[in-house]
Order: sequence, then structure tokens, then C-alpha cells
Amino acid sequence: MPTEPFRMLNRRGQRLMGLVDYPAGEAPVAKLFVACHGYGGNKEGRYLRVIADTLTAAGMGMVRFDFTNGAGASDGTLGNASVAGYADDLDDVLDFLRTQPRLKGSSVSIGGHSYAGRAALVVASRRPGIAAVFFLSAVYRSNEFDMPAVVAAVQAPIFIVHGDADREVPLSHAETLQRIAGDKIAGVTIIPGADHNYTVAGSAEKVATTIQEAMAALTG
Repeated sequence: MPTEPFRMLNRRGQRLMGLVDYPAGEAPVAKLFVACHGYGGNKEGRYLRVIADTLTAAGMGMVRFDFTNGAGASDGTLGNASVAGYADDLDDVLDFLRTQPRLKGSSVSIGGHSYAGRAALVVASRRPGIAAVFFLSAVYRSNEFDMPAVVAAVQAPIFIVHGDADREVPLSHAETLQRIAGDKIAGVTIIPGADHNYTVAGSAEKVATTIQEAMAALTG
């Protein structure tokens, strides 16, 4: 499926690099997933490519980008990373996507892996139009934000995905979010044997299928 690179400037004037994975054809994209890599990751992570292949094959689109102050191709230094900065980047990317002809009317879901899970929740808390939030083997606790207040402001359904063999982010983070969010949790998928970056055979595919099926079931 066609993948188109893009570059833009964030609100701090830093260059941000990304990719749009389009489904076949030229029609407007009805459903779009914007994926956020974790600390030290980048838009080319294998699990992200697996998700992109799965979604585009189902007629959906995906956006993956390198955070500024990250380890990818965007500007900045990893040592300056912050949840607030990542949330601002995601906000800026979402604004940019509204200027793209095939994406400006898309129903948009967002997902954050690891460090970026909090950023996805923060953005969902201040953008009521988000269709769904995916919390992917993600960190819940934050010194930068009052996370219970953030979760209270999220209007979108939240889907939790975590591997039971994750040695980097304990399952307790997902369990805490589940407890705090209550009936906002629309689905919990615990993948047997999956590690933090979904390198175990079949685990990235399970993440991808979970996201695709959840997005397909969303109305609007």
C-alpha cells in the first residue's frame, strides 16, 4: 500500500518527520490511526509497520511519526524529551492532518506505546473529537500531569493492550488505568508471552488485529 512521507514544523519551530500509510485507491480515508512510538523508538519500528499493513489492508489509514526530542529523524535531542512535549507534537500532527485532502474528514483514533501512552491520553483529554485511544504496553504514572484528572477528561473509549511478559513496563500500569478509567475502558487485551516491543512471534500481529477490529467496530 502507498506510504507517503511528510515533514512539518511543530509549535516550537522544530522539524517533525512522519509517514502516512494510505489504503489502496484515491478515496477519502474514513478511519485513521495515529501511532506514537515510545521513548527511544521511531516511526520505523517493526510493530508499527505490522499495524500499518493490517490497517491499510482493511481500508483504513495510519500515520506514524518521529517525535521531536526523540531518537528518530525529527529535530531535537532525546535528553530533552517530555510527556508534555510529546503531547504537543501529537496535537500539532493532528492539526496538520486536517490539511491533507484524503484525511481531513477522517475519524481519528490515536495510540501511544510505552512512554507515549500518557501523551495519547493527554491529547485525548483536550480533543473531544478523538474516536478512540489505544494504550499500548504504556506507562500510566507521570510527574508532569495529574493523570486521574487527565483520564476524567477523556471522552473517547480507551483500549488497553499489554503483553504478560513485558519486563519494561509492568502490567500494573495498565491495571491502574483500568481502575481509574472505569467504564471508559472499551477493551483489554493481554497478549500471552508478548514482550514490551512485541518482538515475540505473532505478538505484533495480535496488536494490529486488536486495533483494526476495535476501529472497525467504532461508529462515526
